[in-house]
Parts: sequence; C-alpha cells; structure tokens
Amino acid sequence: MLKTLATVLLVIVVTFVTNGAVYAKFDRGEQESIFSIVQNRINAITYAPEPCQPDSDGICFGDYFKVLPKTAYINKIIIPDTIILHTDDQSGHTPKRWFSTTTWNGLAGRDNGGRSTHFGIGLDGVGQFLPMYKNGVVQCRGAGSEFDSHTIQIEMGGRDYNNMLTGKASPETVQSIEIITARAVDLVISLMETYDIPFENIMGHYQVVGSGKTDPGNLYFEEYFLPLLESKIDL
Repeated sequence: MLKTLATVLLVIVVTFVTNGAVYAKFDRGEQESIFSIVQNRINAITYAPEPCQPDSDGICFGDYFKVLPKTAYINKIIIPDTIILHTDDQSGHTPKRWFSTTTWNGLAGRDNGGRSTHFGIGLDGVGQFLPMYKNGVVQCRGAGSEFDSHTIQIEMGGRDYNNMLTGKASPETVQSIEIITARAVDLVISLMETYDIPFENIMGHYQVVGSGKTDPGNLYFEEYFLPLLESKIDL
C-alpha cells in the first residue's frame, strides 16, 4: 500500500515539473502572476518576467512592470527630489540567484504586503513595481513616511555589498554586485534626468536618519557606487 502511494506521488511530481511553465504565487491572490518559472539546464528554478508595458499615461524604466499589492504602497502621487538605494538581503550564499522577481515576491509578502520600493534590480533585470509618471510617482513604503513622501526607492538584490571592497566577497558575489550596480547606475541616471534630481540627492538607506539600517553598505556606496555614477554623468 505504502509502495503504491509513493509511486503515485512520484508520478504526480514528475508530471508537474515536466508539463510546461508554472507560475509564482503572489500575496493572498490579490494579483495575477506574470512571472513564469522555467527549468534551466541544471534544473534550478529561475524566473522569466514579461516585457514592460505600462498604461498610456505611465513611464516604464524597467525591463518588466508588475504593480505590488495595494496594501504595499500609498495611493498618492508625489514629486520626487531624492533617490534612495537599498539591498534586499537575499542570501549571501546564492549570489547567482539574486533576482528582482524574488525582491517582488519578498515585498508582496512582507508585513502582509505593507512594504514597497519603486524598483528591484537583479541578475534577471530591472523590475518596476509601482506606477511612474512624467510629473510624479506613486508613493512607496520603504524608508519611513518622512522620506517616502519625496523619494524614489530602489532595491538591489543581495546583501553585504561592503564585502566587495574589503576582499571578503567571493568572485561570484563580486560579479553579481558589478552587474546589478551597472544596471542601478543606468536606472538612476534615467531617473535623475526625468525628475531633475541632483547628484547630491542620491543616498543609501543607511543615511536615513533613525532607520538603523546599514544597506547598501557605506563603503560600497561611497567608494564604488557614487564614483561610478559620477563618472557617467555631466555634473
């Protein structure tokens, strides 16, 4: 009896894995999934996000666009004058799996879907998580109301970015940080140009007074990110 049951379960699992794409599950079923999960050649699960297609009034800066649950943001348009960089604390043991779609799922499920940033950046590209418009953006919940009311916020996949400068990061981690940083710099430049945000108003989460946060890392931000950004813009 037990042997028969085990065989049936094995058949079900094999059928589930081999029958095409399955889909990521979102918070409380409030939003329809668009991130297909596919099997790569080493049988690891990765995400295949859809192209970015905002409505006619919106602006799309990302590779894909998926709005977070309504509980995650404030339904209010703000005029941004500052950009805040975060890291999302994905496992340091798996830098090759630092995906922006993982960031989306983490925000959608965190605090019952009560946290948000405007973007997530990972090895799978740039995800836009909230609507953006020419003259303003939807307010997120990422750094406290005082800052949320006038900032655009970006979550970069991973953690311990300072290790890149202290020599503690593995080659795989360094490569992932470099890829994600390059995408973040390009995004920040586009946002600066669109919303007329000065270089002096680009900040790390750790600089938010009273936050108690350390991301994305002071050494990384001040000695790597900002110099790279400065080298690519005309101040």
